[in-house]
Amino acid sequence: MEHFLLKPLPETMTELEAEVTLIEAAQKRCDDMIRDLMGREDAAQGVFFPAEIHELHQQKNMLETHKEFRRVRMRRLRLEADI
Repeated sequence: MEHFLLKPLPETMTELEAEVTLIEAAQKRCDDMIRDLMGREDAAQGVFFPAEIHELHQQKNMLETHKEFRRVRMRRLRLEADI
């Protein structure tokens, strides 16, 4: 898990945007690893990676949730700035 996800949400737009970028990069790494594992599966040889692929999908979903938390905080900060 990314270390910054264990900390409270930042309060500045710059920090939030930076974390969203880091989360998107982590999601891309998950996608790449999923594709790699799926490409290495070989039904004829009985080589499958269901647990690993499932775990990566779960991690990607968790990252999406963290990204959405940051987007909500960013919208709230924009709204508060307009008031």
